[in-house]
Amino acid sequence: MKRLELYKRYNREEIHNIFSPHTTFTPQSGTWGLHGLVRIENSNDFVFIVTLGTIQSGHTFDEGFTEDGVFRWQSQPRNTFKTPNIIKLINHDETENTISLFMRENIKKDYFFLGHLKYLNHDKDSGGDNQPVNFNWQMLSWPIKQNVLTSLGLKLEKGISIEINNKNKKTGLEISSPPEKKIKKREGSKKQVFKVDKIFNNPENDEKLKEIGEQGELLVLEFEKKKLIKANKPSLVDKIVHVSKTNDYAGYDILSFDENGDQIFIEVKTTKGPKSSDFYISPGEVKRSKSINNYFLYRVFNFDMKNKTGDLYIKKGKIEDNFNLKPTGYKASL
Repeated sequence: MKRLELYKRYNREEIHNIFSPHTTFTPQSGTWGLHGLVRIENSNDFVFIVTLGTIQSGHTFDEGFTEDGVFRWQSQPRNTFKTPNIIKLINHDETENTISLFMRENIKKDYFFLGHLKYLNHDKDSGGDNQPVNFNWQMLSWPIKQNVLTSLGLKLEKGISIEINNKNKKTGLEISSPPEKKIKKREGSKKQVFKVDKIFNNPENDEKLKEIGEQGELLVLEFEKKKLIKANKPSLVDKIVHVSKTNDYAGYDILSFDENGDQIFIEVKTTKGPKSSDFYISPGEVKRSKSINNYFLYRVFNFDMKNKTGDLYIKKGKIEDNFNLKPTGYKASL
């Protein structure tokens, strides 16, 4: 059986064997052989199997990606807000269940695995009689490798970050209001659910993420220097320390100062996606946020690598008080 790897190609039978190996696959028949939306048995996990440019009953599916990692997707024309699977998609919680995206350019090719999706919103005016329901999903593996986009023949559409950059001619970081932590309603047991993403490491993508992280820290350093100069504290500028350059285990990236001259400890998290994008944080960083009074998370989003610009919001205090945390691994010992 083939293992699931980001950006590898799979045919329908191979996709079936990964997600539903205990059932029988029939070529060009049944759920796995034909459908573009497949719910995995006995779960609320889904698989999207997309062929670009598909026409069904006279309807041409309109799907694509924005430059900030949003995937536009349409359900089948017969689906409405009352369709059971559509209800489940609207209420999808990526911390509990997984939606896996596979896509190909035409019927002669196998499907690329493009990663997992996070629900953003849907068109509340769609879903009438014989109308598809339109969704926006956040790609959790972004950016997609350029050679994959080229093979699919996709051109990225302008997203939120690109429109802001062009309009305002942004330089450096611009402050944005922080989002509120979502209150997740749980039924029954309060035990935290662990859901592992079974994706094998992509060293090339890891290097890109590392570079994005480092560039985000440099933007925050400049932001802090300007802040202290504006606050008439220029003597403190040279005392700012880029801690992560010498100590990866400190639990924060930058030692800086507030407008009163007090020390603050800054952890920087940077993504190219919009404000709603998820980010990874280590157990050490979460633990450090509990033990330091002046701990801040600087969340850089809409990051533009070429122009070195982005948007920023700031959260003070314990990470677990400001964000919903999803465990992504365990350490086993005897």
